[in-house]
Amino acid sequence: MHKALSGDFNVNLEAVLKEAWKITQLTKWTLLQALLMLFSLVFLVVMVSFSLIQNQGGDILNPSVQFYIELIITLISAPLITGLIMMGVNHSVGGISRPTHLFHFVPKTLVLGLASLMVGLLVNIGLMLLIVPGLYLMIACSFTLPLIVEKGMTPWRAIYTSVRVVSHSWPQFVLLYLLFAILLLLVIATLGIALIWVGPLYYNVKGVLYRDIFGIAVQVTSPDGEDNAESIFYA
Repeated sequence: MHKALSGDFNVNLEAVLKEAWKITQLTKWTLLQALLMLFSLVFLVVMVSFSLIQNQGGDILNPSVQFYIELIITLISAPLITGLIMMGVNHSVGGISRPTHLFHFVPKTLVLGLASLMVGLLVNIGLMLLIVPGLYLMIACSFTLPLIVEKGMTPWRAIYTSVRVVSHSWPQFVLLYLLFAILLLLVIATLGIALIWVGPLYYNVKGVLYRDIFGIAVQVTSPDGEDNAESIFYA
């Protein structure tokens, strides 16, 4: 962690993308299933919320109503997004994930939801300040959630650490997120078909970056005393 905070690391985007792409060939279906479960759950929450509001005579276009719906979505999606990120981290050390690992951090919903709300507030403030600061904070806070569950940090400490670490190599991170912004356009242009590769690649890239920058604890098991120990999902 000291090396990460002091900037004693190198972000080689070409190497990171090559390794993440190789990992994605083996793990894309697992991550894709988890992504589809996430999208389906968020869609269900939105539809149920709209239905309840309309049944009670509410206006779904009311800003306060939309705020509460966004709040609910943030709280629900925060632990699930964390699950996706940590699946990528797990893959970066040769671990095997399952789609159900998406729900691994649901017990930490409150702290992860709080962190997501804090990041969202900072990003919105930045967007009001000529947009660029908000976009930068969106990128700089990208390691907040995994730092909370993997390093045991508080939300504020995780945000501070993520911003400080990313700031050491901000040109590389800006290029990386610009690349994924372009790939997002590809997903839209292909009516979502490209998500089969782009979604899993994104989370595997984050996993490789997290491993290289912060280092992770790896838990291994050796069933029946066999020598072929296998990395397992770390929490």
